[in-house]
Amino acid sequence: MRTERHDVDCILTFHSPIGPISIGEREGHIVFLSFTDEKGSCGSAPLKDAKYELMQYFQGDLREFTVPIGPEGTEYQRKVWHVIMEIPYGETRTYEWVAERAGGSPRSAGNALRTNPIPIIIPCHRVVRKDGSLGGYSSGLKIKSFLLEHERLHLDESVLK
Repeated sequence: MRTERHDVDCILTFHSPIGPISIGEREGHIVFLSFTDEKGSCGSAPLKDAKYELMQYFQGDLREFTVPIGPEGTEYQRKVWHVIMEIPYGETRTYEWVAERAGGSPRSAGNALRTNPIPIIIPCHRVVRKDGSLGGYSSGLKIKSFLLEHERLHLDESVLK
């Protein structure tokens, strides 16, 4: 049920501090974000807004995304993704925490997180193992580690101001 790249109206690719990011839009909603260069340069309003918000996020000036999203997935996957959107910026929760709120097991929650089509905006990087270790991340632990450290740094900066 995952959105295929050819099932979108528009793709926009841009450079970010973690490399190229491609975002796809269909019917006014962001439906995927990937850490790859999809060679898209569409300038639809939802994509421009998503790029702007992502760049604000990387500058440390945005903590909650407002762009409309339309992730495709099973009912359970969508429930898990909804739960993780409740995790505050700069904080983490465990797979067990997600599973308790979404139903299922930590493993099923982890599998749903692995299929998240819109990472960062749906912040699956904020979910870690019970012992505090990173666990997995579909785009690699280097990106997950970067995102968590980025949020901690900017959270600490705002507390000091």
